[in-house]
Amino acid sequence: MKNLDSSNQQFLDSLRSERRDLLNRLRQTRFSTLKAGYPQAQIVPYSSYSPWLEDHDFIAKYDRVKAFTLVDIYRCYELFALTRQALRLNGQMVEVGVWRGGTAALIASSAPEKVIHLFDTFEGVAKADVNHDTLYKGGEHADTNVDVVTGLFGELQLECQINVGIFPDMTGHKLPSSVAIAHIDVDTYASAKDSFWAIWPLVAPRGAIVFDDYGFFGCEGVTRAVDEIRASISDALFVHNLNGHGLLFKQA
Repeated sequence: MKNLDSSNQQFLDSLRSERRDLLNRLRQTRFSTLKAGYPQAQIVPYSSYSPWLEDHDFIAKYDRVKAFTLVDIYRCYELFALTRQALRLNGQMVEVGVWRGGTAALIASSAPEKVIHLFDTFEGVAKADVNHDTLYKGGEHADTNVDVVTGLFGELQLECQINVGIFPDMTGHKLPSSVAIAHIDVDTYASAKDSFWAIWPLVAPRGAIVFDDYGFFGCEGVTRAVDEIRASISDALFVHNLNGHGLLFKQA
């Protein structure tokens, strides 16, 4: 038995050593840089705690919406968890950049007591600018429409308020008077900035704006926009989550 235990321990030690070597090599990987000042590398955190694996409520809801979003499970779980915490805050939910409605439905399912207000052109990425944006040229992610979103919400027995057009330039758009959580997933510099400044004055104390694509290769415009925003305001705490979210929490 002792020999078996020793053999097992050697095997486990070998696996750990190989895993450590593989992860270290991944961490040393560097990518091409599309824009000066935005270095890119393979990010592999040491942490392995994965609470979503045993959050059965989240997994059940994520399984129903994952075909309607390009956002990975890590960012989806963060949105879901933040929304649950925001139930005690004043304000409603907002998403700018809806695509097929997956993350919006996940947010709505996490906070059914609150109304979610959705804003999208449903004609693809808007406000692309060659001076700030790298890979996005405009019109990407146009493979959607309002019916896809309303169909998903109907299937899940959820409700939403949909506003169609370029936000916040659209006429007659209806933002709630108070916002608990806003998810901005717009891919371009100008759209990210314009969306933020339209929503931030309405964010409740301890509420948050979550930027998707912060630090993403090809979304350097969003990264620049968020960096400029956080440098220009004093009433927020900023978190760069290595999963690709930039979060601004409004101080009370």
